[in-house]
Amino acid sequence: MKIYEVKGPCPELAVVLSRAAAEAAPGEVLKILSRWRYVVNDVKNSAKYTGLEVVEIREGPQVEIVVRKST
Repeated sequence: MKIYEVKGPCPELAVVLSRAAAEAAPGEVLKILSRWRYVVNDVKNSAKYTGLEVVEIREGPQVEIVVRKST
């Protein structure tokens, strides 16, 4: 599973999402990590535009969003 980390606020999230969508093969599962909680809503809202599907969200000391590239 490839792991991508959002280390800062915008525009880094857009860069990470576009990179993840471009590098992932159809059906591949990826994990996006961030300490920024707003990233969850932004990933959910933009997933359909980037060809990603949100599979799972885990919140702890950092946010973990598991996504899958649409087939």
